[in-house]
Amino acid sequence: MNNNNQIIKETIRQKLEKKDKNNDDYLILRLNDERTIFVFSGGEVSKERWNWLEVGKEYNFTVEEGKGDNNYILVDFEIEINT
Repeated sequence: MNNNNQIIKETIRQKLEKKDKNNDDYLILRLNDERTIFVFSGGEVSKERWNWLEVGKEYNFTVEEGKGDNNYILVDFEIEINT
């Protein structure tokens, strides 16, 4: 893991699918703690895995800081399993 990366353990409150000015897909994940994670096509997480991200589920997100307060860019994630 890159030294600039951090782990956020949180539940997705809202998942928005968008297109940028180049017509490339991206996601905005709004978390219960008011932080926001951006997921870009061509980024660290393959688009095939985007469907695994579901509203109401808790994840361990590996992120790097984005622009602005409480904004992050997704590097990786794993589903939180409650045992």
